[in-house]
Amino acid sequence: MKTIPGEHFEIYHATDETGYGYRFSHHAGLCVFQEQLYCSWSSGQLHEDRPAQRIAYARSADGKTWSPPQVLAVPPGKMDRCIGAGFHVANDTLVAGYTTTLDYPTNNMLGEENALFARTSRDGVIWTEQVKLVSGFYIDSPLRLPSGRLVRGGEFVGARRPANEVRMRMLYTDDPLGMTGWKDATISPAESKPRGMTVFDYSEPCPFVRPDGVIVSAFRNISGYLYASTSRDNGVSWSVPQITNFPDAQARHATGTLPDGTTFIINNPGDGKEGYRPRPHLTIALSRDGITFDRAWMIHGEPTAMRFKGKDKANGWQYPNARVWNDALYVAYSVNKEDIMVTRIALKDLK
Repeated sequence: MKTIPGEHFEIYHATDETGYGYRFSHHAGLCVFQEQLYCSWSSGQLHEDRPAQRIAYARSADGKTWSPPQVLAVPPGKMDRCIGAGFHVANDTLVAGYTTTLDYPTNNMLGEENALFARTSRDGVIWTEQVKLVSGFYIDSPLRLPSGRLVRGGEFVGARRPANEVRMRMLYTDDPLGMTGWKDATISPAESKPRGMTVFDYSEPCPFVRPDGVIVSAFRNISGYLYASTSRDNGVSWSVPQITNFPDAQARHATGTLPDGTTFIINNPGDGKEGYRPRPHLTIALSRDGITFDRAWMIHGEPTAMRFKGKDKANGWQYPNARVWNDALYVAYSVNKEDIMVTRIALKDLK
């Protein structure tokens, strides 16, 4: 596979300053606000999703040179942690989302009180107090539909998960800011063939809109290929998730639409093996109809190596998020779950 031309820039470089550097970085989320590019991420001391993990963010006027990181949110208690869930913009307001999970070592998916929170800003500097939005676990910002409605995917939490009663949580609201009114959409992963809900661990939904107006969400799972579901009623209900032939290494992926209507998926493609989790390659695939992805390039495939060993960390180019800005597609991702980087790909090269 050919490597697409791109410029690579570092947003945050993990450090070990005074023995208390923030050496875990993950869950990057991009947004364009007031002619600047913003990036938020989960920022931890060393291990993934451990106590004191906070949300950091930086901004850039050109996508190349980034401000020093600033703290956006901290967990409420000593054994709690925050997980980044990206940005979105409405009514000249920047909305930052993040999940707060309580009482480590309680698993992120099992804490009944785990929930999505948000803060807003009119200038990207001064932020309102946080507001609790909805229970669950979320790592992505909402998608704004052509109707103006917001749809968002995440995970149900609590005892119903190990009982195989729930998995992905699909939500929608008609509040432009997404601060109120979230409602549950209907989806039936238990009817997925051939394994029902047992194929889904983290599902990490990331919806996009096809050129024909149908909403699609792909789901992470352990099969080695993405599953996908569609909505034809503005996000109120979703079809039974079905397996695709799109290889995936059991990781978060990014989706979106280019200005010419082309759909993209950015992921760690893997090799189709069940439970395959290494993430040495980051690729982008394109589709004219949002169904058949017939063009693909490598974004990164060079070997990487962690500088700081930590629990649940791994080498590789991971957890992408992307936004179109100034005639380019910007793709943010973590490197070895330590550093946060962004790649600028000129739109003219995505043909």
